[in-house]
Amino acid sequence: MTDASEKLADRASERENPPPKHRIRDAVFSILWIACATLFLLGVLEGIARFHEIWNPPMRVDLGQGFDESVRLFIPDPEDRRFMRVNPDRLVCFQNQRFRRIKAPGTLRLAALGGSSVNYLQYEFSRLPEQLLPALNGAYNSLETLNCGGLSYGSHRLVLIAREVLQYDLDLLMIYSGHNEFEELQQLRLSGIEQVRVQRIFSRSALYRWIRDFQARRAIGQLEADRQRRELAVSVPDASKAWLHVFTPEEISSRMDAYRNNLETMIKMCRDAGVPVVIGTVPSNLYRPNLSGPEGERFEKEVRPLYEAGKWEEGLNLARRILMEASPRHQSSDHENRIIREVAKKWQVPLADVESAVIAREPHGVPGETLFSDHCHLNEKGNRILMETFLPKMIEALTATPEHAVR
Repeated sequence: MTDASEKLADRASERENPPPKHRIRDAVFSILWIACATLFLLGVLEGIARFHEIWNPPMRVDLGQGFDESVRLFIPDPEDRRFMRVNPDRLVCFQNQRFRRIKAPGTLRLAALGGSSVNYLQYEFSRLPEQLLPALNGAYNSLETLNCGGLSYGSHRLVLIAREVLQYDLDLLMIYSGHNEFEELQQLRLSGIEQVRVQRIFSRSALYRWIRDFQARRAIGQLEADRQRRELAVSVPDASKAWLHVFTPEEISSRMDAYRNNLETMIKMCRDAGVPVVIGTVPSNLYRPNLSGPEGERFEKEVRPLYEAGKWEEGLNLARRILMEASPRHQSSDHENRIIREVAKKWQVPLADVESAVIAREPHGVPGETLFSDHCHLNEKGNRILMETFLPKMIEALTATPEHAVR
C-alpha cells in the first residue's frame, strides 16, 4: 500500500472512529444547535402567546389558593396610594373592593369573614349603614364594610385573612363560617402550595399562561358538562368531583377540633387587637341537602317520605343525624353549630343565632324549605334574615363596656 493510500485509509478511519476530543466537540456542537433551535422556537411561541393575550387576557389565578401567607388580600392601589384594593390575583374568590388606608374620622369600619355565604351578602352590606348607624346614636357618620368572604374558604384560611385585616383599624369583626371545613381540605390538596414559588416564576411566561389556561378551561368545561348531566338526571344529588375523599370518624373529629381552634384563634387575635367580634351560627339546608352515596339514598328513602307525610319534626331530626354522619359534605351540620355556640359562650362573644332565626321563619321549621337557593346558600329573603339577626348583636358588641370583654 502506498503512502497516499495509507493516508486516505487513516482519514476514513478517523471519520468512522474520531478521536475523543473530536467526539466531545461534535457532541457539544449538536447540543448547542438543538438548544438554540429550541430556544428560538420557544421565543417564537412566547411572542405569539403575548400577541394572543392582547385580545384574550389570561385567566386570573390565585396561586396557593389563599394558603400562602405571603399573598395578601388587600394591596396598595397603584393608581392612588392613599387607598387599598383587593389584590387582582384574589378576585377569583373575593369581591372587588377599595378603601382608604387611613380611615376617615367618624367612619365605622367593619370586616366580615366567611366563605361564599358572606361573599354573596354584598347587597345586604350596602343596606347596612341605614340600619346600623342610627342605632349608635351618632357615634359614626359613615360605614365601610370589608367583605372578606372567600369562595370555598374555611376557617384555616380565614385565620390568615383575620390576621391581615386586623391591621386596617377595624371597629368590628363579623364571623359567619361553617360550610367549608371539609371542602377546604380538598382545596389544600389541590393548591400545590409547595410549588407556589415555581408557579409564580413560570407564570411570567405568556406561553405558560396559555397552556395553563387551556387546561383550566377544559377542566371547567368538563365540570360544567357533568353538572348539567346531574341536573338532567333523576337521581340522588351527587357531590362535586372535588369531594372524593371519604373522611373517617377520627378525621371528622380532628377537623372539628381544628375548626374550634381556628375560631378561638381569630377571637383571641381580635381581643389582643381590641376589636369587638360577633359570631353567627350557620344554618344548613335539611329539606334538600347535597348528600351523595349511601347518605343521599338514605335521605331520599327515609327522610323525604316523612316530610311528604307531614311528619316535619321527625324528618328534621333524622336529617340532622344523617348530615352529621355524612362524608364528604359541603354544608354545616350540628357539629359546627355546637362548636360555634360553645366558643361564643366560652369567650362571651355576642352570638347571632342565624340557624334558629331561619328555622323560626320556615313554614314547617325545616331549614331549606323556602329560604335557601341551594344546599348551603340562603336566598335573598334568607340573607335579609341573616343580617337582621346579626344587627342587634353588632350593636351589642359596639356598645359593650370594656369590663365585659374577656382577655
